[in-house]
Amino acid sequence: MPEPFHQQKTSTMNQYMIKNTILTSLLAIASAGSVAASSNSGPVTDFELPAVDGAKPFKLSEHRGHYVALHFLLKTECPFCLGHVQEYGRKAGLLPTVLQVFIKPDDEAAIREWMSKISPGLKDKLTLHRDAEAGLAGRFGIPGGYKFHGEEVHYPALILIDPAGREVFRHVGKSNSDRYRFDQLAAKMDEFQPNRSLSEYNLPKDGVALGGYDPVAYFADGQARRGEPGIKARYRGVTYQFASQKSLDQFLAKPEAYLPTYGGWCATAMAKGEKVEVDPTNFKVSSGRLFLFYKGLWGNARKDWDKDEPGQIRKADAEWRKIAGE
Repeated sequence: MPEPFHQQKTSTMNQYMIKNTILTSLLAIASAGSVAASSNSGPVTDFELPAVDGAKPFKLSEHRGHYVALHFLLKTECPFCLGHVQEYGRKAGLLPTVLQVFIKPDDEAAIREWMSKISPGLKDKLTLHRDAEAGLAGRFGIPGGYKFHGEEVHYPALILIDPAGREVFRHVGKSNSDRYRFDQLAAKMDEFQPNRSLSEYNLPKDGVALGGYDPVAYFADGQARRGEPGIKARYRGVTYQFASQKSLDQFLAKPEAYLPTYGGWCATAMAKGEKVEVDPTNFKVSSGRLFLFYKGLWGNARKDWDKDEPGQIRKADAEWRKIAGE
């Protein structure tokens, strides 16, 4: 499949139109659907999109230094678009380094009507931007010709722009239901922004942290509660399980607040620069941090920790920085 096209300044408008027309035709021939990575190292030409309901417009150049995900939604009533936006809105906290920009080509009144269907808890957190007549979609070479609700519209797409302003990835759906899910984007971001400390974490082969215990329950309930395999989230390459949807929602809103210290290793041992396994039920929440401890044949490491917690924290923090750089 041909590689995606990044709009660049050209010497004449004709050059731009020819390139754009050729690319659009080729993409359409390829059934309009696939995932592709960009090979163009030049920056995307700056653009601005008005926001609905008087919110601040989105201007690409104002967000240099950050990843930006452009979500091109379909024109007209679109339940798949609604589900897509709500999924990303609910989980956005798991990708704090990526700005999610939702774009619709309808008129403002139609977009406002469509937004009224968004869950009340998410509506205030999301901003929709208008791409009049799908002009920006055309600039990015997103193919049109998709027949939907009696109209021909462009295909759904996600385009990822890196901090330097270059397109580095795109997914163009083959149909309205073919969307790039949040967990797919999270995995893609692990490629672009790998957690270089991950190899130092206390993780089993399945990648599920804390032995499957709910990280939020330590704080909210003061107890170690086992998570459910079907209720989970992935953050910075690590999978966490949760005992309830409420716990998951709390984690999604602010994941950094619930992470175990020292990659999940025994806090007392870390004060000596050692990585020692823990009993996930042997823990302490102190100063807004979760500390885990060894407990077994050789005793209970928390007892030594409690003899001088401030001193132990200073030592463990310093040793973890040496080991993982965090």
